[in-house]
Amino acid sequence: MSKPAYTEDLLEKELFGGDSDELDGSGMDVDGMMGIGEGMNGLGDADNMAAAALASPSDREGADEDGADEAGAADTTAADRDAPSAGEEARRRGVHVPKLDIELDDPPGEMTLLNHPPRIRSATAGELGSCRSYDVLPTMAFLQPYQIYTTTAVANMRWLFTGGEDGYIKKWDFFATANGKQQLTQGQRHAYVDSVTKAGVLASYWDHNDLSPSGTDMLSPVYSMDVQSEGMWLVSGMKSGRIALWSVRHDEGRRIALLSKHRKPVSVLRISPDEFGLVSGSWDRAVLYWDLNSGKLARAFAGHTSQISSIEFQPTWSYEQFKVQQRQPPPGTVPTSASPNANGHGGDSSDSDAAATGEPFDAKHAAPVLMTTSIDGQCLLWDMRAPHPLPHSFATPRKTPPWATVACWGRDGKHVYVGRRNNTVDEYDFAMAANPVRSLRLPMNSGPVTALAALPNGRNLVCASTDNVRMWDLSYPDDRRSAIPFQIIPGHHGGTVSSVLLDESSRFMVTTPGNRGWEGSSNNAFLGYEINSAA
Repeated sequence: MSKPAYTEDLLEKELFGGDSDELDGSGMDVDGMMGIGEGMNGLGDADNMAAAALASPSDREGADEDGADEAGAADTTAADRDAPSAGEEARRRGVHVPKLDIELDDPPGEMTLLNHPPRIRSATAGELGSCRSYDVLPTMAFLQPYQIYTTTAVANMRWLFTGGEDGYIKKWDFFATANGKQQLTQGQRHAYVDSVTKAGVLASYWDHNDLSPSGTDMLSPVYSMDVQSEGMWLVSGMKSGRIALWSVRHDEGRRIALLSKHRKPVSVLRISPDEFGLVSGSWDRAVLYWDLNSGKLARAFAGHTSQISSIEFQPTWSYEQFKVQQRQPPPGTVPTSASPNANGHGGDSSDSDAAATGEPFDAKHAAPVLMTTSIDGQCLLWDMRAPHPLPHSFATPRKTPPWATVACWGRDGKHVYVGRRNNTVDEYDFAMAANPVRSLRLPMNSGPVTALAALPNGRNLVCASTDNVRMWDLSYPDDRRSAIPFQIIPGHHGGTVSSVLLDESSRFMVTTPGNRGWEGSSNNAFLGYEINSAA
């Protein structure tokens, strides 16, 4: 097992904050991770951070609460000024509004997913979208001596990319690996189950270089990554808070641009469905939307009180339906001017006004919804249409430790699954049910849930914890106690899983070991699985 890199840095107040001298078993400042401490939030008041935090970009620009609305009003059109800002609504509710140390671009970038249709995803292969269950078998092992913090792949799974504590981005030939071009030696096979015989084929790698204070290049751990669907370019998150854009298809490994707004490591990156935008989340609690055409910041989302752990777009977003609704206001609304709003897109303002004031999402109308989670247990939903959105928050169950390292959508976009530290996965209904519909409980010794992935049939959920990777049967009746509602996927055991990656056709799955810079040990078992339908 490899030891976590940069151990001393992880304990520094500049990364985690917190004034608690009590550390958990891994040597980590738990209070700092939860955002409790002056060094993390800059407010110096732990009671403020305990409140549910909601904010708008205009509130962050003001010097105080009285001046925040004036600063935000200068950037809005007449139609937007008629609606209360998110900051006004938050103050009306008596909710504390945290301020993020993020300077917005003037003029801002474009909210690209509102003006460009999403990329058409590959169809699920064969019967994998409708079968009752799956046979998931590990067959590939990618030899990697360091912890892997993040992984991503192109749409057809031709190229697989990994990055972690060693400071290199590695490109793997997944097709050659799956076809058995390189076999494991007998000594290497001894560490895995019998079905694992194929060795990962490393195609290339390059230095993950960041700029040092002196202006020279230095290696940085790779905390997050995402790649364009055809492998033209790739984005990665650095320890300094910068986001790098790399060329992949041509002049591989050339750094094209650096995006600099975050102040701490960038823990999550997610390319928007249209592939013209990018959403980033960081240890500084900020969630940012970038316009990749201009490199400018389009919007900042304030609401989290701790480090961002996952970001996912709702998979059922319909751009075509959204455009129709812009031309035809919903029944019962008063038509307003179709002048463009603060983001440059025109249409009825009633939808954006409702989203800005925290009204429930209307399931009858298309809206691009973003889900974000943070280490302190928050799971927030954001309506991307609103210029000043307030997040909808899912409640944390009672007696649940504040922890959410991962969350995912169900394939139908109607349910959200959040992995917790206390061996559970909470299922929420998107129809704004605040409390969990149910909790999937793992065995007591399984460890924190660190990775999740929903399979396309809507019945199965892959759940990774320290002891094993499991496949849950979500259709299993809650009142049945005579059988176990999950099956063990062989291959992984005894280490923290940083990610579970499914290809779009759902024929393959990859699990990577690593603690993402937080806590947990690694067994370096980077495995590839083949998925088949089961009777």
